[in-house]
Amino acid sequence: MRIGSIIDISLVDVPGIPVTVVFTAGCNFDCSYCQNAQIIPRSSGTDMPIQAIVKKTQGSLSSGCCITGGEPTIHRDLPQLLKQLRQKDDYHLNLNTQGSMPEVLKNCLPYLDSVWFDIKADPIRYREVVRTPNDPWPKVRESIDLVMSSDAAFWPRTTYAGNLLSNRDIRAILELLEKVGYQGEYVMQKYVASAGTRKAEAARLRVPTREEIESLARDTPPGIKMRLELF
Repeated sequence: MRIGSIIDISLVDVPGIPVTVVFTAGCNFDCSYCQNAQIIPRSSGTDMPIQAIVKKTQGSLSSGCCITGGEPTIHRDLPQLLKQLRQKDDYHLNLNTQGSMPEVLKNCLPYLDSVWFDIKADPIRYREVVRTPNDPWPKVRESIDLVMSSDAAFWPRTTYAGNLLSNRDIRAILELLEKVGYQGEYVMQKYVASAGTRKAEAARLRVPTREEIESLARDTPPGIKMRLELF
């Protein structure tokens, strides 16, 4: 598996649980606001055998593991990695995904405790926002259904860049969450450029104001609470 990096312990990636974070390399989306743009190319990172990844995670003091990227599900051996990591019932396994590979995701779900699911935009704008040759939305929608029908916790979130998304996108996503019967928190992340954001993209994207982000939380459907991450 191609690995970008491994962080021994993080206190922010899974609420309330210290986890080791594994960044897989390669992504089939090209989101302009990506904070890990250096590992978008599939040729990035280094090859690591699954046993080496497992050994690295076992050497930390964490209580679980978060697999992120890149997009982890482009790696067909991801289910095998999760199976190897799934050694103890009290070891929390979390996956970050944008849902474009349901055929891989479905084989991962039996081993997962939670899934951060990045919903990028209004479904009708998906291809535009993630910049792919073909519309990925049908597969993303399939993946949402897979997670919702599994035993893993479904944690939806969206990154909001001021001149990329609009209130209309967020309303469409909220309507979708209501339609699939989701009840719980929906995390809205304020876009902020980082060292991993491409400079040309950072110059083009607008950081939304606090007021703009807070306005998105108005009139959410019953049972859905928007949690704002303003940084």
